[in-house]
Amino acid sequence: MRVLLLASILTLACGPALAAAPGGTAARIIAKLHMQKIPDEGAWFAGTYQSPIRIPQSALPARYDSARNLGSGIYALITRDDFSAMHRLLTDETWHFYSGDPIELLLLYPDGRNRIVTLGSDVLAGQQPQFTVPAGVWMGARPQGNDANAYALFGCTLAPGFDYGDYQAGYRDVLQAAYPQRAALIAALTREAFAKAPPDAAPSPSSSAVTEAIAPFSVDDVPAVTVAPGVTLRELIGRNAHAKRNDYSLAHFRLAPGKSTGMSYNRTAEEFFVVTGGRGTAMVDGRRTPVTDGSVVILKPGERHALDADANHDLVFYAITVPAFSPDDYVRVEAAER
Repeated sequence: MRVLLLASILTLACGPALAAAPGGTAARIIAKLHMQKIPDEGAWFAGTYQSPIRIPQSALPARYDSARNLGSGIYALITRDDFSAMHRLLTDETWHFYSGDPIELLLLYPDGRNRIVTLGSDVLAGQQPQFTVPAGVWMGARPQGNDANAYALFGCTLAPGFDYGDYQAGYRDVLQAAYPQRAALIAALTREAFAKAPPDAAPSPSSSAVTEAIAPFSVDDVPAVTVAPGVTLRELIGRNAHAKRNDYSLAHFRLAPGKSTGMSYNRTAEEFFVVTGGRGTAMVDGRRTPVTDGSVVILKPGERHALDADANHDLVFYAITVPAFSPDDYVRVEAAER
């Protein structure tokens, strides 16, 4: 799986971290649709559909290393700053233009060809309201024009459904060397974190096993990320974690006294919490149960849940998710919906 700077993890197992939203109409759409930043790629998204049906690996093409959901769909939004950075997928992806400025979509094909597609609603002017990017083609996109408030709202659908193990980030130096005629646009559609490929960059976009050699490590070896006031997280194993895996994930949480993970649920993944310190309560589909050191909470897909620390004690626990936690499988429950 792609190399990821831990600081770019904006959507984590207890909820999205705060990310600066653009202004104008884009900001209102992001708030209305409860959008989050896509790690690495940088666009905004909100999941709209993920099939509960799983396709076994044996029924999929050989390029897939494990089972996948039957299909998935999202809303997505890009601005000039929050563009869709160069990447490729194992699955064909269909883009559906909805509103805003036309989209400049750069495509870099494995055979050396390149193409710019303009997505938009003006069909008579040659814009395409829908376009499918074939699997394995590098893609990146931004709104046309240089207006600071330029944005584009669109949708993306995939079958089989999106999995972060199928994503590979594009490195600026590698893509510019392979497609020199598009060097300037490649530079504009890659971020500094991906300006130069590391020596050990994986050639394959997908692996269900650990994608790099990981020596034994302790929880304290992994930097803690503050995802909300009084809530810290260390991603130990997972799609974007210290040790890379797609089939399961392991995260370490600490809640300060009186703090909560907030209510959420996973659409298709199962999740297990193992409390290792402190005390608090677990709320699962309206049922509140005390938890303390040694408590285990088992969650089925779709079960709304939250962990709350006692007013006078921290609450420390591990979260295990199968398959590995994925932001597009996570649903945050607004306070008014609880």
